[in-house]
Amino acid sequence: MKLIKGDAIRKNKQLMKSFFQLSEETFQLQFEQWAQLGYWNDSYCCYAFEDKGEIVANVSTSIGTMILDGRAYQSIQIGTVMTKPGYQGQGLSGKLMEVVIEDVKQAQFVYLFANATVLQFYTKFGFEKRRQATYHVQTVDLILQPTEVKKLDMNEPKARELLYETTKHRLPISVKMSMLQNEDIVMYHALTQYKDCIYYVPKLQAIIICQEEDGVLQLIDIISKQPVHIIEVLQSLPITAPTIQLLFTPDELSIPVVQGVFEDDGAMFVNEQCDMHYPNDVLYPYSGLA
Repeated sequence: MKLIKGDAIRKNKQLMKSFFQLSEETFQLQFEQWAQLGYWNDSYCCYAFEDKGEIVANVSTSIGTMILDGRAYQSIQIGTVMTKPGYQGQGLSGKLMEVVIEDVKQAQFVYLFANATVLQFYTKFGFEKRRQATYHVQTVDLILQPTEVKKLDMNEPKARELLYETTKHRLPISVKMSMLQNEDIVMYHALTQYKDCIYYVPKLQAIIICQEEDGVLQLIDIISKQPVHIIEVLQSLPITAPTIQLLFTPDELSIPVVQGVFEDDGAMFVNEQCDMHYPNDVLYPYSGLA
């Protein structure tokens, strides 16, 4: 069994295929199209144990810039922590985590999202749990003035290019908490679970990711190269749902915002490697989850 990372996996077709298979079997994550289209680059790095040409355990890192209270911090998100059945119970994930933590000392924040079965695992590596928030606004508080909205087809190269270039040069959606320079991870989500809910609003020159679920409009992200206000975006959409859920941390709005506590079986964990404290009661943007 051998520890490998980075290009040793990304530039080896057999190992890439093994990574795709383990990711799908473990988390139902489908990375193959994302990689084939060129979005897997140095910003996403796999650390893995390889045995007989197969990935048997993996921990991945993703680089981004985190905006907190208007300041930018280099950040590393950890994800796809997984071990192939038959190799579990040997401490492979722990060994990979040790290597990763040593490699990412330059980052000011290292963070991850864990499910309920492994919450105690990450505290051994200096991670602390953070409470996340929820944000809801009511449609009745808006003055709706729907404008032209075009659906973007992620099967079309021009649509993908528009999303990628806009995300690459985007402005923060919020000064309280935002992610920048994570366009490759955003593209992963655009090709998978959000592929049918990406829109372009020509009047605002903004890309909107939104979907309706259980009678609630979920505003997942607003991506723009120029300043655009959340209220202006909402009022431009043909909203029929009575409630809007913001899946990111908004700045102060001119309408009432109901803030709650995010309840989930899992949790966000943060390892602070600078003098800045990552706060409770903000929400990490859904479009940037690795």
